[in-house]
Amino acid sequence: MLLLFAATTPAADLQVPSRQFPTISSAISAANDGDSIHLATGVFQENITLDKALTLLGSPDNRSIIDGSGSGTVITITSPNARVSGVAVRNSGDIIEDSDACIYATKDATNIKLDGNSLTQCAFGIWINGSHNPVVINNTVTGYQKRLISDRGNGIHIWNIQNGLIKENRVFGVRDGIYLSNTSRSSIEDNVMDSVRFGIHYMYNDNNRVTGNTTCNSTVGQAMMFSKRLVINHNAMINNRDHGMLLRAIYDSKIHGNIAYGNNKGIFINDSDFNEITGNWVEGNAVGIAVMAGAENTQVVGNNFVSNPVQVLFSWRFSLYWNNEERGNYWSDYLGWDYDGDGIGDRIYYASNRMDHLMHRHPKMRLLALSPVIQLLQALETRFPVLRSASVIDKKPAMHPTTPIPDQVTAPEKACL
Repeated sequence: MLLLFAATTPAADLQVPSRQFPTISSAISAANDGDSIHLATGVFQENITLDKALTLLGSPDNRSIIDGSGSGTVITITSPNARVSGVAVRNSGDIIEDSDACIYATKDATNIKLDGNSLTQCAFGIWINGSHNPVVINNTVTGYQKRLISDRGNGIHIWNIQNGLIKENRVFGVRDGIYLSNTSRSSIEDNVMDSVRFGIHYMYNDNNRVTGNTTCNSTVGQAMMFSKRLVINHNAMINNRDHGMLLRAIYDSKIHGNIAYGNNKGIFINDSDFNEITGNWVEGNAVGIAVMAGAENTQVVGNNFVSNPVQVLFSWRFSLYWNNEERGNYWSDYLGWDYDGDGIGDRIYYASNRMDHLMHRHPKMRLLALSPVIQLLQALETRFPVLRSASVIDKKPAMHPTTPIPDQVTAPEKACL
C-alpha cells in the first residue's frame, strides 16, 4: 500500500533590505503564508499591503521606520493571521474622510496582532474595520499636534468587531484616544490616554469590559454611550476639563472601583439605569456626580465622595435613595454621629440641596461652601421638608471611606503620560 504524505514548506525568514528583497513590497510578493519579514534599521518610503498571513517585524527600539510620505494609508492589512510588531509607522495621508491611517485592517483581516509599534503623524493611528479577534497591544500613538483636536483622527478606531483585546496602548494628542462602535465581547484594558478629546468613546457596544484604563488632561475621560451589559472597573479619570466619566443611555452595567479626580464633573449620569455603581472614589471635582435624568433603578452604594465642593448635582423630579439595607456611601461633608459605633451615621445625609444648585450656577459661591451661613441654610433645608427640593438621599452614610485612598489620588501625575 502506497502512502502519500503532503510535503510542507517550513516558514521562511526574509530580510529587508537585502539583495533579493530591496523593498518590503518585494518581500511580501515573494513570501508565503506563515513567513516572517525582518526589517533592518532605517527608513522605508513605502505604502504596503499585507495580503498574506505574514509577520512583519521591526528592529529593536522601533528603529525600523515605514514612512508613507503623506499619502493614503501606510500599512493595509487584508489577510487573516497577519502580525505587525515593533515597527515605527509614520506620515499617512491627512484626509480624515478617506480613513487615511498608519495601519488599516479590513473585515477580512481576522485574528491579526498589532504589538509594540510606534505610530506618529497619522490621520488615524490604527483603524480596524469589522475584522474579528484582533489583538492591539503595547502600541504608542501620537497625533498631529499642530491641528485643532476636532480635525485629527482617532488614535485607535474600532468598528464592528467581536472578541477584540485592546491593551496597554499609550495614546497622546489625537481626537479620541480609543473609539469603539458596534463592538461586542471585547476587552479594553490598561491603556493610557492623555491630551485628547475623549479618552475612551463608546457607541453602541454591548457585553464588553473596560478595565484599568487612565485618561488625563482631556475633555472627557470616558464617554460611554448607548451601550449595555458593560463591566467598567478600576479606570482612572484625572484632571479632565469636563466629565471624568459620562454615562449616557448605559444599562445593565457594573461600574466599580473607578477613580474620578480633579475633573469638572467626576461622574455624569444621563438616562442610564439598572446599573450598579459601587466602590468608586470621586475626589476633588467641581461636581462629584451629576444626575440629569434616569438612574432611579440604579444601585449606588459603597462609593467615596471626597472634597467635591458640590457633591451631587441633581436634576430630577423625585428623590433617589443611594443605600441598601446594610450600607450607603461615604461623604466627606457629612455632619452626623455614630452613637452605636457601627460605622454608619445615625443621621440621614441629603446629598444635594438648593445651595448646591446655586453654587453650581455661581461657582464663586464655592469659596463660601464651609461658611457658617451656608451651613445654616443647608441645615434648615434638611430640618424643614417644605424647603427641601428633590435630592439624593443616603440613609446609611459611612463614617469613614469604604476603600483605601487610591495611588492615583495621592500621586496623580504618575498615572499620566
